[in-house]
Amino acid sequence: MIFPKFAGNNDLMLAKRVIDIYRKGLGKKMKVVQAKLREIENARNYKKVRAFAKLIERECEFEKVTDLDPLAVRMALFEKGFVTTLEGRKKILEEVAEKFGVDCEEIEKAMFADLEEEKILKSAPDVTPDQLLKRYNLSLLQTVIFNCLRLTFWISSNHKNVFRRMKLLGLMYELFESDGKMLISLTGAASIIKVTRRYGTSMAKLIPEIIRAKEWWIRGEILDEFERKIYFLEISHRFRSLFPIEFDEKIEYDSSLEEEFARRIKFLLNCEVVREPGVIKAGRYAYIPDFLIRKGDREVYVEIAGFWTEEYVKRKLEKIREANVPLILIVREDLALDRPKGVLDVIRIKKGKIPYRDVVRRIKEYLE
Repeated sequence: MIFPKFAGNNDLMLAKRVIDIYRKGLGKKMKVVQAKLREIENARNYKKVRAFAKLIERECEFEKVTDLDPLAVRMALFEKGFVTTLEGRKKILEEVAEKFGVDCEEIEKAMFADLEEEKILKSAPDVTPDQLLKRYNLSLLQTVIFNCLRLTFWISSNHKNVFRRMKLLGLMYELFESDGKMLISLTGAASIIKVTRRYGTSMAKLIPEIIRAKEWWIRGEILDEFERKIYFLEISHRFRSLFPIEFDEKIEYDSSLEEEFARRIKFLLNCEVVREPGVIKAGRYAYIPDFLIRKGDREVYVEIAGFWTEEYVKRKLEKIREANVPLILIVREDLALDRPKGVLDVIRIKKGKIPYRDVVRRIKEYLE
């Protein structure tokens, strides 16, 4: 097993010192800031100091000390050849300064102005020590996942956003049930001999979306590149307080039509209406219905196809057939669609409005 050494309350003071160095370094060159950071480094904390600094610098703004192009200035200087005396150096500076129409001091400043340590720190993020620790912990978890061969996870919510992100990242997945939960498994490289970080990097980018769920569990198979051993990482929402992303109780709807549907059905039928209730296995793919309507031990799913294209309808219906669950499909009236196999009923939206009388009647029939 492997588990990251996350930062905790003992590191708050160190995080504060790093933040203060950047705040006091505003308007100064980065080499001054870097020198101050080295002063607080020691054999025990240097990794955290450098990681905290890197996280802060991601949100910093810098400016150059000159408007001249440093590369052009260097080319002009070095074309004059080498110098062995101060007089020779001064002469070359004067010649190049005349060429650029500035004084020698400006040439001195511009010579290496594009180097990191020469840049001026213009602004730093307004971050607290606690926030910095949480960002560090998320980054640390993602770094471990870089070497992940297989990532298996379960989430209780946020399914659509997770699957959208997976599609965007080009990740292949498999679904299987365990202890009544639908697990998602992402596979990386097929061989540990020719492993690359391409898959692991994509998996790491998915982590923030996974931990936005109300409840979650992650299991990673992590490759030790040097010893060629595989370690197992397990972490769940019990460690939520370590990370900067909090679960938001607010339910998000794709449209006002869906929001109105949830509100009215709950009121009219006095039943439980669950938005995006979870993942249903549909053959080799995942299917996430819009709503689950539950009363007692009876359940029915509802899918609202208000904005689907013809092509999307075909793909979605294939998933619905494979899912084999009791489902009512609400579609646009212009879609020429017969009742697909496995669907309880197809109800058409008329003039942009859902016919709630028909919907309520059909749901009520099934629930009772």
